[in-house]
Amino acid sequence: MLKLFKVVCLSALVLSMQAFADAKSDLQSKLMQYTALKADFSQTVTRKDGSVVSTSTGTLALKKPGNLMLHTLNPDEQVLFTKGNTVNYYDPFVNQVTIFNVKDLYTSPFSLLTSKDEKIWGQYDVTVNGSSYTLIPHKKAEVTQIVLTLNGDHVQELKVTMKDGNTNSYALSNLAYSVSDSEFNYEVPADAQIDDERN
Repeated sequence: MLKLFKVVCLSALVLSMQAFADAKSDLQSKLMQYTALKADFSQTVTRKDGSVVSTSTGTLALKKPGNLMLHTLNPDEQVLFTKGNTVNYYDPFVNQVTIFNVKDLYTSPFSLLTSKDEKIWGQYDVTVNGSSYTLIPHKKAEVTQIVLTLNGDHVQELKVTMKDGNTNSYALSNLAYSVSDSEFNYEVPADAQIDDERN
């Protein structure tokens, strides 16, 4: 009887692992159909109780293998973009740019939209429920859950739940799948303060 119980448990574990693998492969195949993406976004940050902390709007541009431009326009301008091997976060209000290694972008949920790199995808278990894919990181970090909702093969919404319980929701609209390289040529003012966080 005990042996049968162990076999059943093992079978359930194998099926569960297969389901994770199938969901991950399915999501990757949908995302890998395009090499570039441009969209308008509307971001809403909510607390655990559902109350709204803040809202913002802007534009998002992605181009494989690793170009990213997240340009918040309202209510305050902020720019997060890749440049070579660096990730730059520029805040015009204080005229400061913070520079990170591009590998730090691996922790960004947007990196999932541009890469099939197992270094990134291997950090998550993936399940699917209808048109929504839930990604749970293996290690405890700032991000505790990512939910990608698709409309057909198109990304419609990306929800990121943080360790503090807040959820960042990005609703995408006006999607286009051709992006000029010039979209990623943001120039930080020469007099900006520099905070270099690279090791």
